[in-house]
Amino acid sequence: MKSVYKQAVVALAVLVALNAHAAAPVSDLGGDSSGGVVLSGNNGAIVPTGSLEDRVALLERTLNARLRLQAELQQQVDSLQGEVSELRGQLEQQTYQMEQSQERQRQLYQELDKVASSQQAAPAAPAPAAATPAAAANYSTNQDENQAYDAAVNMVLKEKNYDKAIPAFQGFIKQYPSSGYVPNAHYWLGQLLFNKGDRAGASAQFSTVANKYSKSPKRADALLKLGMLAQLDGKKAEAKSFYEQVIKGYPGTTSAKLAEQSQAKL
Repeated sequence: MKSVYKQAVVALAVLVALNAHAAAPVSDLGGDSSGGVVLSGNNGAIVPTGSLEDRVALLERTLNARLRLQAELQQQVDSLQGEVSELRGQLEQQTYQMEQSQERQRQLYQELDKVASSQQAAPAAPAPAAATPAAAANYSTNQDENQAYDAAVNMVLKEKNYDKAIPAFQGFIKQYPSSGYVPNAHYWLGQLLFNKGDRAGASAQFSTVANKYSKSPKRADALLKLGMLAQLDGKKAEAKSFYEQVIKGYPGTTSAKLAEQSQAKL
């Protein structure tokens, strides 16, 4: 019953279409008058002819073809949207990595400026008066120590050779383990390794400064960097602990202010 009703509705629609084009002359597209389609002379509209079943079948085939075309187009659109989403995700990831790299560079340059400023502000040590051979030997040893440390620092500040500076600081620590510059050398190594993306190596150097040299002026900065590393690794509780050590242990300092800013972002 539904099929007959459907055919009647379609037939009515066809008759309406035929009436709309009745005034225009037509020509048989198939070359015969037995049924099929004809082309209207006014606007080129295709009008089915023949029996009702043929017309219904033709309209259904046309509809199915359009549906298939729409499905194919929708599939292509979905595919393109998926590719765009994937590219957007890759772009966001690359942007984040670039921002992290720029932040590491900025922090390193800030530390370099601090060291350069402190070296320029420090007064030059006076040359000793006439000394005994033993005193002269001690002075020469200190000069060698200073030169070795300055050479390693200059590889960063002047030569910008960060890869070469790493073994230079490592060699200094090994050669002068009791030097007052050792905490600074460990901190420099932490900065350089952090800049290279070696988080584990940087954390080890900063931990040495924080745990072994409690009176070092670089301890606050070392704790701050440990907090930053923990935050980058997603260890929020550990990062908060380091930041709080800086804030409570070194109130009012630049390191404490940076720790407060970083803690607010957790």
